Amino acid sequence: MAELKIIRSGEVESTYEIKSKNSKIDKKYHEGSLQVSIIHMSPDRILYIEPLQSSEAYKTYYLLKGSCYVFEDSSIIKEGDMIVFKNTSGIHTLKTLEKTIILVHATQYDVFKTVEENHSTMDKLLHEIQEKDHYTGEHSLRVYELVKKLALRMGFKDKQLNDINKAAYYHDLGKIFIDDVILNKPNQLNLDEYHEIKKHVELSESMIIEHFNEDVFNIISQHHERCDGSGYPKGLIGDQILLESRMIAVCDSYDAMIMNRVYKKGKSPELALLELKELSGTLYDAEIVSEFIKMILE
Repeated sequence: MAELKIIRSGEVESTYEIKSKNSKIDKKYHEGSLQVSIIHMSPDRILYIEPLQSSEAYKTYYLLKGSCYVFEDSSIIKEGDMIVFKNTSGIHTLKTLEKTIILVHATQYDVFKTVEENHSTMDKLLHEIQEKDHYTGEHSLRVYELVKKLALRMGFKDKQLNDINKAAYYHDLGKIFIDDVILNKPNQLNLDEYHEIKKHVELSESMIIEHFNEDVFNIISQHHERCDGSGYPKGLIGDQILLESRMIAVCDSYDAMIMNRVYKKGKSPELALLELKELSGTLYDAEIVSEFIKMILE
């Protein structure tokens, strides 16, 4: 039997708000294999479009308002433009250039559930970090923003961009397993305490692999390695360290340098950049430091 259904502008089946990114998704209609949703995104946000699991499935992204950069072909889509995804096997990436609203039509793929589950996982893990140590939670968010900006400058896209952003967001997740007395000590750590806190880079392995993938964990596990081999946990040298980990190392160190802690006063951004430059080629990748300094000074 034919059916006509009118869905008014304010009617939604459900809404999921991504508060940390001033964005949300409204599920307008879901029946059988068909789903229609509207995504509201703030400027400078990354939208990862997951691969389709069936050759019969497809998704369309129609811009009702705003504009996006398409990493696939370096094009810009604007209001009234539409992208159709069919037979896709990898992650595709869009970046909002302004406040953007996208109408998503999908078959055999639950866009709303995917967004909700991904961000619920991220919020849960970040909440665990902040509950354990508020400084680490705020630091993780700042490092994520720095890494995202640097990765975009360096041409990252799709899965590579997705992986490094997740690794940046959760690079200190393992600290939730470190004793509170050590984590919140108001002065510098002694040698035994320092050895204990160094374990955080590997303690998150099971959680990261469960929620994301092994590539994300490998990036996290190497973000305290240093180009001259003086880092931990394995003392890797130069190109033995993943590019993504070398990038996080620079962003992580810069944020740690400029922030005030109970036991130290933060450096000015100028002094922190000077220190990174002095240590480039020894502790830090020289090319990454050069690109990072340009980014901060812009």
